[in-house]
Amino acid sequence: METLRELLVISGHLESRKALLCILEKHPVLVFATATIEHAREVLAVRSIELVFSEENFVDGTYRDLLKDIRLMRPEAHFVLMLCTGDWEECVEGMGLGAWDVLRCPLVPTDVEFLLSRSARERAISCTAPTQHTLIVHKAAANSN
Repeated sequence: METLRELLVISGHLESRKALLCILEKHPVLVFATATIEHAREVLAVRSIELVFSEENFVDGTYRDLLKDIRLMRPEAHFVLMLCTGDWEECVEGMGLGAWDVLRCPLVPTDVEFLLSRSARERAISCTAPTQHTLIVHKAAANSN
């Protein structure tokens, strides 16, 4: 049985959250949706989240606060900033702070699907790529012959 990829959607805007969830429900993913950073932290603490979709602002903080937590709790997770205000300065700042990508609202299904595919492909590549430690072990084994 295939393990479902776990995604986190943090959105305080009902329309944006609903639109994204409608797109994601067509894919083999397990989605956790929250409206606050506090609830997002609770999910991040107990789930293996691979991909995060986040708006800019919440009642209890901004994506900047959340991005710091994600980097500490799930550094391998991809963070997608959803620009609902249309402020491109946020886009530039978000990318500078470590956002993996940016989507503009209203969301376009093909853009979301592209990011799902790209994230899965990058994860597969990183999981199959040999680590430096593995290469050193192989060199040591070759030298012992």
